[in-house]
Amino acid sequence: MEKSITLTIISPDKILYQGKAQSVILPGAVGYFGILPGHAPLVSQLEMGLIKLHNGNQEFRIAIDGGFCEVQENKIRVLTEGGDSEEDITHDHALELLKEAEALPSSKEKENLLKKAKLRILLHER
Repeated sequence: MEKSITLTIISPDKILYQGKAQSVILPGAVGYFGILPGHAPLVSQLEMGLIKLHNGNQEFRIAIDGGFCEVQENKIRVLTEGGDSEEDITHDHALELLKEAEALPSSKEKENLLKKAKLRILLHER
């Protein structure tokens, strides 16, 4: 059995990640779920949240703004509306986004922007 999974995460703007992982945790519509090599085929809706991938003792995180994933033959394809990796956004920039969102008048858009900003802050917290 193969010991790794090929993971590709694509947003309309860029490829957020393309490479191997030993395990992947995804933010599903009803909660987080994990994928290991040899997982059964599956298609799932994803919510806004963090994708965590593990390679050895290293963990990488990618924030996504929802989307869909397909798992098939040790390959995971994630299509997301938007996202950032730890390298894409600094902690300070994420804090700025939070301040900007907090300054907006109450609305659904404000709630969404607050959620996105808090998720980007979580990218840098261990």
